[in-house]
Amino acid sequence: MTKWTALLGLALVFSLSSCNREDNLFKEAQDILGNSDYPAIAYGGYRHQERSKAPSVANIKEDLKILDAAGFRVLRTYHARLYDHTPRLLQAIKEMKDHDPSFEMYVMLGAWMQCKNAFGEKPNHSRGDTANNRAEIEQAVKLAQQYPDIVKVIAVGNESMVHWAAPYYVEPSIILYWVNYLQELKKEGGLNAKLWITSSDNFASWGGGDDSYFNEDLELLLNAVDYVSLHSYPFHDTHYDPEFWYVPENEENLEITAQTEAAIARCVARVIEQFQAVKDYMNSLGIEKEIHIGETGWASYTNTMYGAGGSHAADEYKQALYYKALHEWTNANGISCFYFEAFDEPWKDGKNPGGSENHFGLFGVSGAVKMPLWESFDQGVFEGLSRNGQALHKSYNGDRDCVLQRLLAPPYQRSLPIKKIVYPNDDSLLTEAKNILLLGTAIDANLNEDFRYPASTVKLEAWENTCSIELKQDSLLVIETGTGPWWGCALNYASGESQNLSEFKEEGRLVFSLRGGSASNFEIGLQSGNYSKGNLAEAHFKFGPAGTKKIKTEWQKFSLDLNDLEGELNWEDISGLIYFKGLDQFDGGFIELKNIYYSSK
Repeated sequence: MTKWTALLGLALVFSLSSCNREDNLFKEAQDILGNSDYPAIAYGGYRHQERSKAPSVANIKEDLKILDAAGFRVLRTYHARLYDHTPRLLQAIKEMKDHDPSFEMYVMLGAWMQCKNAFGEKPNHSRGDTANNRAEIEQAVKLAQQYPDIVKVIAVGNESMVHWAAPYYVEPSIILYWVNYLQELKKEGGLNAKLWITSSDNFASWGGGDDSYFNEDLELLLNAVDYVSLHSYPFHDTHYDPEFWYVPENEENLEITAQTEAAIARCVARVIEQFQAVKDYMNSLGIEKEIHIGETGWASYTNTMYGAGGSHAADEYKQALYYKALHEWTNANGISCFYFEAFDEPWKDGKNPGGSENHFGLFGVSGAVKMPLWESFDQGVFEGLSRNGQALHKSYNGDRDCVLQRLLAPPYQRSLPIKKIVYPNDDSLLTEAKNILLLGTAIDANLNEDFRYPASTVKLEAWENTCSIELKQDSLLVIETGTGPWWGCALNYASGESQNLSEFKEEGRLVFSLRGGSASNFEIGLQSGNYSKGNLAEAHFKFGPAGTKKIKTEWQKFSLDLNDLEGELNWEDISGLIYFKGLDQFDGGFIELKNIYYSSK
C-alpha cells in the first residue's frame, strides 16, 4: 500500500509503507477511487513541441519509475488510439508488473469523443463523429479486455460536453449512447463487471453551471455513469472570472506571501463551491453518485494573460500552495483528484514555449522537480532516477528565495474590472425616447438628450472564458480577443431578461465608435431568445480584414442600418444587446468601443 502524507512546508509528498502490495490484482475502481492511498494524476508523456513525436515504451517506463517513486498509483489518459500513447503506457505498466509483482499502477482510460465535422467550418454538435467515436470506444474496450488488472475506469470523452469546446463538443445524448453501450457490455460479460464508466468534463457540463446545460439527456447520463468526473480550474478563472482572486481591501496590508496564501484558499473554496453545485443539482434529481475531481491544476509559469502582464497567477510558489491545499481537502473528504498534470508537455502551446498550457506539470521535461514535490526530493525518493538523460533535480536549485523573488502578488480587488452596468432608475428619463444608450460619455449632440437606458442591469459576459471583456474609465469597452479555436462575448441582461426592440427593426441603427489592434475577422450583432430554451438567434455585421468594415488603430464611427443585419431575430425578445464573436485569425489582439447606442431614424 501507499500512504498519502502531508509533510511540513509547501509540498505534499507520498511515501510507500512496508505493507505488501502483491494483492494489487484484486483492486477495483471502487477500492481505488476516494482512497487516499491511491493518489491520481493526469499523464501525458509527450516531450516535444510536435505531438506526433510520441514517447516510446522506454520513455514511458522512465516516467513510470518517477511517478511510482512520487507515490502516484492511478494515471489518467485522454485518447485510446492517438499515436499509440495509451497502448504503449499499458504495455509499459504490464512489463514492469511482470518484472516486479509489487509494482502497482492503474489507469483511467480516456476515449476521445467529438462531434460531426469537428474542427471544421461547421461542427454539428447534435451529431457525433461516428467513425472516430466508435473507433475510440472499440480500442478502449480492447485495451480494457487486454489489461483488466490495470484499466479500472473508462472515461467517455474529455471536456466533450462543455460549450466552450466549440470545435468539437457534443450534446449529452452522444456521450450517453456510448456510456450505455459500455454498461451493456459489462452486463453481457464483455467487460469486467467492476470496471467503472464515466465521462470527464467541466463542472458546468454536469449541471453545476447555468441552466443552458440542463436537459433530460444529462439526467439520463448522470444515472448511467458509475460516478461523476468533474473538472474545475480556478487558475483559468483568475483571468476570465477574477472577482474571487483579487486581494480584498482588508488584506492589502498583509505580506505578499500571506496575500497569496489567502488567494489560494479562495481558489480551493471555488473548487468546493463548484463541486457542491454539481452535487446539489444531482440531489435535485434524486441522484446519489460519487463525485471525484477528474482534472484541476496550476501552471508554474507563463508569458501570457496569467502572468506578470495579467492575473499574476502563474508561478511555482502558487502551484505548490494550490497542490497542497487542494489535496488536504480531497483527502479529508474521500475524494480522488486526478491532478493536472505529471509532466510539462511542450506541444500544448507549440507556437509559444512560454504558454501556460506547457507548464502545468509537477516535473519539467528534462528532470526538474518543481516546488510541490521538493520535500519528496529531500526524502531521497527520486535518487538514481532521470528523464531525458538528466538526473532529477530541484527546480531553481531548490532555492526558496529564488522562487519567492518570482512570486507575483495577486492584484487588488479595487482594480477589479467592471463586469456589470447598473443604469439609473429615474422616472424623469424619457421612457419613450427614440434612442437607447448602452454606454457613453460623449454622445452625439444631435441626440438632444432624447435617450433612455436598457430595461435593467447589463452584464459583460465572456462566453465560456474564451476572451475577456472589460469596462474601463470613461465608459470604454475593451475586448481582448481569444487565441483559441473561437472566442465570443456580449452585453446581456444580468437577470436573463429580454427587451422588446421591435421599434428599431425597420427604421433603426446601431451606432458606436471603434478602434483596435487585432487582425481577427469577427461579428458584431444582436441576439434574441435563449440557448437553454432552444430559441437563441443571432444577426450580425462582419468586421475585419476580410470584409468592407475594417478596424483601424484610430477611432472610427459606425452607424449601421439594422436592416442590413445578416440573420433573423425575434425583435420582441432581444436578450443580447450587442455581441462580438471571432471568425478566424485569432491573435489575442484588442478591440475597443465607446458611445454605443441604438437610434431610431
